[in-house]
Amino acid sequence: MRMFALMSCSCLLLASSLQAQVPERSPDIDTMIVELDVTIEVLGERVTPDGSPFPFEKERFNQVLTQNGFVLITKGVFLAQDIQADGFKRDDITIVIDGERYHSACPNRMDSPLARSNSLEMDAIELNKTSSSCCSGIGGSVAYRRRPVGDYDQIRTGISQSAGASESSDIGFAATTQHHRLAGRYAFGSDYTDGDGRTFVDRYGYSDDVTYRLAEASLTGQRQGITYRGDFTYTEDVMFPYLRMDERRNRVFSGSVAYRGHKLYANHTEHLMDNELRRSPMRMINDAVNTTVGVTGPGYEAFYRHWTVDNETTMPMGTLTNKMMPGVTQLALSAFHEIKHRRVRLWGRAGVSRFSIDEEDRAAFYASLYDDQSTTQTFITWAAGAAVQRALLPKVTGVVAIDAVAEPPTAQSLYIALQRPMGKPWWSGNPGLRNPIRTSLRGNLESHGLTLETSASYVWNYVDLASKSAQERMYMTYENFDAIILAANLRGDWRYLDWAAGYTWAEREASSTPVAEIPPFTLTYTVTSPKIGDGHLYWRHTYNDAQTRVNPNLQETATTSWHRFDAGINYDLKPVRLSLEMENLFDELYTQHMSYLRDPFASGIRVYEPGRTVRVNLTFNSVHM
Repeated sequence: MRMFALMSCSCLLLASSLQAQVPERSPDIDTMIVELDVTIEVLGERVTPDGSPFPFEKERFNQVLTQNGFVLITKGVFLAQDIQADGFKRDDITIVIDGERYHSACPNRMDSPLARSNSLEMDAIELNKTSSSCCSGIGGSVAYRRRPVGDYDQIRTGISQSAGASESSDIGFAATTQHHRLAGRYAFGSDYTDGDGRTFVDRYGYSDDVTYRLAEASLTGQRQGITYRGDFTYTEDVMFPYLRMDERRNRVFSGSVAYRGHKLYANHTEHLMDNELRRSPMRMINDAVNTTVGVTGPGYEAFYRHWTVDNETTMPMGTLTNKMMPGVTQLALSAFHEIKHRRVRLWGRAGVSRFSIDEEDRAAFYASLYDDQSTTQTFITWAAGAAVQRALLPKVTGVVAIDAVAEPPTAQSLYIALQRPMGKPWWSGNPGLRNPIRTSLRGNLESHGLTLETSASYVWNYVDLASKSAQERMYMTYENFDAIILAANLRGDWRYLDWAAGYTWAEREASSTPVAEIPPFTLTYTVTSPKIGDGHLYWRHTYNDAQTRVNPNLQETATTSWHRFDAGINYDLKPVRLSLEMENLFDELYTQHMSYLRDPFASGIRVYEPGRTVRVNLTFNSVHM
């Protein structure tokens, strides 16, 4: 009954949306700077919430990825980003690129592919909270789509330089000719200073200033209906003050072959993290390898994943070694089908996912906490949903959707096994976890550039961290519990003003305690001037409220509210576009609520965001058909 009451509240909130007579967005704002058509699919229907141009540098994706309740978690320098939405986080949200799954090799998700894809190749980003795609997770999906190659000549380049609190350089290109595209990128930068002018050396125990680097190259071709691709990405010394270690080296090799919508792909990641950039009496190192091989096509998906993480901690009294991820293999197969009839859409998916581990003797590690120490687990996965769209009034459109989805727990929550020294809690997976099952009712109203999205979700077997003790030792492990999640997001997209506000409320049903790691109420608005010659000015204000709904059982603490102001000017001198931006204009000293995450190697301290930063972006786009 409580679930139906919550759904009714969601519908009432949806019905209470007010109409606003607001001028439509000016049609002369050019969206071709990176030709990024931002598409957000939240209800099985696509809406285009923002036609604003986004400069080349990947940090500008923040403005895209923080739409409709999606929250970007910046874990360090700008290459270190992750995402959550409406109470779901980490592996709950699947990240795919052209239908290919990219799994993180790092158990702390240092190598999330969210911000490490060349924006100059991208055509669209789809942010989907429902089960209405073949590859969606329990919390939805973030799907990148690359621009197809064709019979045209095109050169796209981008240069970005920042100074002030955050210093970085970024240059990339994508050249297309005769059905082939060669793309590349090189970026480097240093640790930033916060609003008080303090560096990573001052605040977080780094031994010296560090320079991070990223390099990537790819070749995409098309012949006689066959599309093929190969690419390589390399990063080094990416700093993660949120954790006790940093990404020292990450190498990703990937390739694919596609024909008539069917694709075979593979990606292989080698990830090394350690604490040698820090001042520390002991040495910690993680060596992780992840390989994913998959096949996908219209209505089906299958993939194989193998994941190992070796951990070593060296102290004056000796060395401790761990098979942190003991050779976890995942085999998954699913079929998806949808039916569209006028303004009605129905979809369904069914599949199976099987996990196993190579190091079967590692099962004894879980025995301290759990009777079920199975080294193999099989889960049935499924999804079903329906969406209906109709015109309620002139220029008022409404969408109502209901869906349900069952996905397996993550590999990490099932089988992580980490012994830690000096009395720190050990981390243990829970091989007996059950399928999380989410059912949601969603509503969407659009009128005159104003969009209201509401949702009410009930999650059986939600998976999250739990603190336990056994044999006089503390453990961090995982447990199932039932959760209630309510979310509302309001967005305005008008001629000279864009704004978005969102709030998520999540609670454990049995104990009536908040779910951990839920962001507070947020509000962002951007005021844009009329065109001044070939350019325009903008002013942006971001506000995060205090978050007092925390879970003290997981040492989560409340955070205070903060404001940040940005300003900039953009000039469009086709085919060249130039922008000058100033972020954190007033040097605000602040931390995100998500700046302290409960990861196996969490530093246990909150991390401040960059101070005042000046950024210059230059893009060039030339096409000859």
